[in-house]
Amino acid sequence: MIETKKNKIISSRIKSIDIFRGLTIFLMIFVNDLISVSNITYWLKHMPADESGMTIPDIVFPAFLFIVGMSIPLAFKKRLSLGESKIKIILHILIRSAALLILGILMVNIGRLNEDLTGMPRNLWSLLMFISVILLWNTFPADGKLKRRIYFSLKIIGACTLIILMVIFRSGTADEPTWLATSWWGILGLIGWAYLASSIIYLFAKDNITTIIAAIGICIAVYIGDHSGAFDFLIFNKSFLLIGPHLAGHATITLSGVLLTLLFSKNGFLAEPNKKIKQGILFALTSAIIGYCLHPLYGVSKIYTTPAFSLYSVSICVLSFLILYWIVDLKKKGELFRIFDPAGSNPLLTYILPSIIYSIIAVIGLSSYMDFWREGILGVLRSIIFSFLILWITYLMTKINIKLKL
Repeated sequence: MIETKKNKIISSRIKSIDIFRGLTIFLMIFVNDLISVSNITYWLKHMPADESGMTIPDIVFPAFLFIVGMSIPLAFKKRLSLGESKIKIILHILIRSAALLILGILMVNIGRLNEDLTGMPRNLWSLLMFISVILLWNTFPADGKLKRRIYFSLKIIGACTLIILMVIFRSGTADEPTWLATSWWGILGLIGWAYLASSIIYLFAKDNITTIIAAIGICIAVYIGDHSGAFDFLIFNKSFLLIGPHLAGHATITLSGVLLTLLFSKNGFLAEPNKKIKQGILFALTSAIIGYCLHPLYGVSKIYTTPAFSLYSVSICVLSFLILYWIVDLKKKGELFRIFDPAGSNPLLTYILPSIIYSIIAVIGLSSYMDFWREGILGVLRSIIFSFLILWITYLMTKINIKLKL
């Protein structure tokens, strides 16, 4: 059967995108574990919120937002090719975004939990929460009627346990108890907002590159407007969701990922590679130049997701992807990055595994791990070893059909 170019794009996985995702998750684990290490060079620590600049850890979260954006057109084209309606896809977007927001809120509230008011040790609550997440969102194999019933029962158990944990959660004090708070939404929650905005925009813009570029420009304008107080009249702004940083700033990065995929998917990812690389370099340079022009206005800040930070991040992500594209897709050297495959194919599990490990260590009374190699180069080495350990555990869990999908 003769396959159209469009169907080839839909059906085939782009290896460089999977590796980019896996590398990003690996670095996210590394920099998160590195937070507990002291006496290391400043460029291995996040830049303070009120200082203008960016370090290596600061680029990791934008890289994940960018790869989320790159995946959106490919995932939606596949759904449309299978005959799904826009209404069904919008429902999928809403459910997935809600799941990310809930996970983000749960994770960001772990540190706020009052053990006495909740009636449960913080680390035990955290461990049970993550186990429930795995049960609820694991993609169990659909083989055999009896097994399907067992798997469905496990999902119900996970959902019920998660609800119970949310109901009993308390923070604050005995005099002023509080419940789960949105706070800054957590990493997964921020991804949820960016995914929601970018997915809806792409769904209606389709493959219109001009519309996506205009949407990126609008996001930057929204940030500028929010910074000048144009949205202060909105009740939820600042207290619930920071429209400039949380929505517009992150969507700028995610939509840029969408744009790069649209540029590369024209006639197929492997068609006219030299032209695509040149377009990618032009995209990176344009983003860097515009970011440089906006730099004096708001500075460069990951916490506030300033336009300069977003666009510098986009530039770095585009160039990073071009390198992977050249090595993996054009030179066919993907085996060099095979170790990152588990994280690329099972990113959510890989991301939450460190928190699960920390919770288990605390529950069984081995918290002294965090005191092991806490300084300097030995601390950095510990974080590297831990990150590779997470990749290995992810590989083993994937082998036994534990793979999370929202």
